[in-house]
Amino acid sequence: MIKVGITGGIGSGKTTFCKEWEKLGAYVLYADDFAKQLMQEDPKLQQKITKVFGDESYDSEGNLNRPYLAKEAFEKGRVEELNELVHPVLWERAEELANKKEQEGVEVFAKEAAILLQNGRPKDLDFVIIVMADQEQRIERT
Repeated sequence: MIKVGITGGIGSGKTTFCKEWEKLGAYVLYADDFAKQLMQEDPKLQQKITKVFGDESYDSEGNLNRPYLAKEAFEKGRVEELNELVHPVLWERAEELANKKEQEGVEVFAKEAAILLQNGRPKDLDFVIIVMADQEQRIERT
């Protein structure tokens, strides 16, 4: 199985590009969506988030309190703290999913993430595609 990273700035066309790849049979993991799912469903990750960001991170029914967490992370400059909790779990679970998809016969597994190259190219990828658009197009799309 070929493993591909797909990245690019906001409004660059990553999602459109990925949708076309899906039509061709690739499995695309959308990192932002997967991270939100993990923050909602992974008990160990929930415990870590609650320990660092407080009990307000989840409501009384155990649902992720996105407005609160966004405020804590983005307005208070704690994005890196949140990323340090979520990213290791995200990439570990992504690798587990890739292995499962390979067993199911998937030939191309793509990871779509805006910050894929933040710490260099992930070693588990065969190659990375950077989707680009000029600034005018990006502004129109957002």
